[in-house]
Amino acid sequence: MAEPVIVQGRVIATPSDPQPGHYQPGHYQPGPCYGPGTDYHGEQGYGQAHGSGPYGSPVPTAYGAPQHAQPPKDDLAVVQPSCKDANLPPELRLGFIKKVYGILGTMLLITFGISTPFIFDTKRTLWFFHRNQWILYVVGFIVLAQVIFDLCMSCQLCCGGSGLLRSYFWMMKTSPWNYLYLMTFSVCFGVLIGFVCAQYTAQSVLLVFALTFVLVVALTIYAVRTKADFTGCGAYIMVLFMGMIMLILVYSLFPSSLVFDKIIAGVGATLFGMIIVYDTQMIFGSASAQFGGGKREIEYTIDMYAFAAWSLYLDFLNFFLYMLQLLGERRD
Repeated sequence: MAEPVIVQGRVIATPSDPQPGHYQPGHYQPGPCYGPGTDYHGEQGYGQAHGSGPYGSPVPTAYGAPQHAQPPKDDLAVVQPSCKDANLPPELRLGFIKKVYGILGTMLLITFGISTPFIFDTKRTLWFFHRNQWILYVVGFIVLAQVIFDLCMSCQLCCGGSGLLRSYFWMMKTSPWNYLYLMTFSVCFGVLIGFVCAQYTAQSVLLVFALTFVLVVALTIYAVRTKADFTGCGAYIMVLFMGMIMLILVYSLFPSSLVFDKIIAGVGATLFGMIIVYDTQMIFGSASAQFGGGKREIEYTIDMYAFAAWSLYLDFLNFFLYMLQLLGERRD
């Protein structure tokens, strides 16, 4: 009969035990606190045990030395508590940041590359789309399908379900589907942004684009280096966002007013400037300390790089559109 494994006079497991999660003394390694699908530990004292079984069941922690096991995976986890693990290679979070901004840069390049002809060669570009209206139908169908999916997902969540949300997050974590999704919407939004920019003079669009770029860089630097932590303000930002939507809906019931348009544009630009700071801190997370920033409460999990890039991409586009509405000069 095999010898039982004893820690502090108590039997933990024997080699013949069929139970998963058997303990191997001196053969565990603390893991980083980085998201679903990865090993982590922290205040809960969890980590990866090399001797854990196929079910990842935890070893009891009442036997003196810290015991480690892998917690159950949560496929709905998008964020996690931000923590700094001494055993975590700093390149892990930095690699996540590089991937997010690499995807973001590619998406913005595609979007504004497609919208450029609308700005500098407006007549011929509009003529081209008039002759090829099927492109507009395809773009409209894709965007409308996304809106309908979002509404269905929201209704399902309100009813206690999460199937659509799980499928959406699975897609965001799975290559190449996440890249295909992001690049498809980069093209679609390029067409939509182009039609918006066609309503303004080329000079004003370039001026607003340059100003937006400078402000986004400044907001990013501030978000990374400030000691203030905005990652815990998500609920307040959501309330402001919903309030703005209600304001726009109420305004749509009354005749259009140029002054009120400018007020809404200013409020929208301010709100999305705040959201850019919020999402940037969520992306950098614990890595902010390496750039002189303060401690962050929560951060994106490293397997949600596509979702993080998508969120920041939408922030940038909305910020640009509100700045264009606020400062842009319309064509005659």
